[in-house]
Amino acid sequence: MTGFQADAERLRAKAAEFEGFAERARLIAADLEWALEATGEAWGTDTPGQSFAASHAAPAAETRALVRGLSARLGAWGTKFSVAAGEYTGADAAAAEELNG
Repeated sequence: MTGFQADAERLRAKAAEFEGFAERARLIAADLEWALEATGEAWGTDTPGQSFAASHAAPAAETRALVRGLSARLGAWGTKFSVAAGEYTGADAAAAEELNG
C-alpha cells in the first residue's frame, strides 16, 4: 500500500500519555530544584569550587531552565498529537462522506 496512513485512535491514546510524562517531568524538575537549592552553594565556596563554578554554573543554570520548561513542552506536544488525531479523523470522515454522497 502506498500513501499516507494514520491510526487516529492509537495517536489519540498515545497523546493522552503525554500528560503523565509532563507530570513526571514536573516532579523531576521540582526534585532537582530542591536538591540544588537545599545544598546552597552547590559548587562549594573554596577556591576549587569557585573555579568549577566559573566554568559550569552558567551551563547548569541553562540546563535547569530547560528541565523546568520540559513539562509544559510535553503537555503541549500531547495536545498537538490529540488535535492532529481529531483533525485526521474529521478529514477522513469528510472524505468518506464526499465519496459516498
